[in-house]
Amino acid sequence: MFGRNNRSKRARRRGVSPIIATILLVAITVVLAAVLYVLIAGLTHTGASTPYSLGMSVPSPSNPAAGIYYETITLSPTSGLTTGLFGLALKSSSSASIAAGTATVANCKPGATYGTAACAAPASGAWYAVLYWQGNATVASVYSGGAWTATVGVTSATYLTVVSAATLAGSQDTLNAVSIGSSSVSGQSGLF
Repeated sequence: MFGRNNRSKRARRRGVSPIIATILLVAITVVLAAVLYVLIAGLTHTGASTPYSLGMSVPSPSNPAAGIYYETITLSPTSGLTTGLFGLALKSSSSASIAAGTATVANCKPGATYGTAACAAPASGAWYAVLYWQGNATVASVYSGGAWTATVGVTSATYLTVVSAATLAGSQDTLNAVSIGSSSVSGQSGLF
């Protein structure tokens, strides 16, 4: 009688079996690893949704040549920004957007070094933008018709020129960076 009671007490005190304990430990380890992965991935994520900034100076107008007007803007973008992440919107003082026209541009760069003969005049009331390096004979990319001709990295060594059929000086217009897809880009020029 006494021996039977002793055995039943020992049976009630018995813990979880070694197999179940192992399964629980493995499950807890997997859950903790998953939580750590999510936290670390969130801290180090640098995908297209990273917020970028495109600093744009006050436009500097150039003298018109053959009815074409130039407004050159110095850029100061954050690292990693490319033309594939943003578009441009020229907005009037009333915040209305002025459409970017199309233009065939081979080597449109303002300045005496490369001249302006290759610049095409946009349609009346339209414009296009040229991204270029100061000391490079080739144009990096052209923004016309709402898209860039090539995807290139934007650095502080690049310049942006807005080409228009009529002068923008004194128009109180601004050039804005517009995000494309899931990107997040902000930036605005000073007033024209």
